[in-house]
Amino acid sequence: MNKEEAIVKYLKYKKIQNLGYCKYAIFRRIIMYILDVHDNNYMIRKTFLKLVDKNYFYKICTTDKQSYRYKFNPDRFILKSDRPKKSPFPIIITFD
Repeated sequence: MNKEEAIVKYLKYKKIQNLGYCKYAIFRRIIMYILDVHDNNYMIRKTFLKLVDKNYFYKICTTDKQSYRYKFNPDRFILKSDRPKKSPFPIIITFD
């Protein structure tokens, strides 16, 4: 079993998709825990980007162009062209 398969199996087991859209830092910590690698951020980032390219994560842009949120996609059934490009935010709450 390679590292991508191990990460996907763990994320499916823990049902991480229920967390919703999260920052990369949260997924980085999970990958660090799964692979037991704590000092090689380059390898962790490359592994994460491979999973994004393999359609295991939704990637949306929040308010800034530099800020992205990711959501785990266990089934890989939605194509990149059909995914949302922008965040479904902002949520506005008004009190009357």
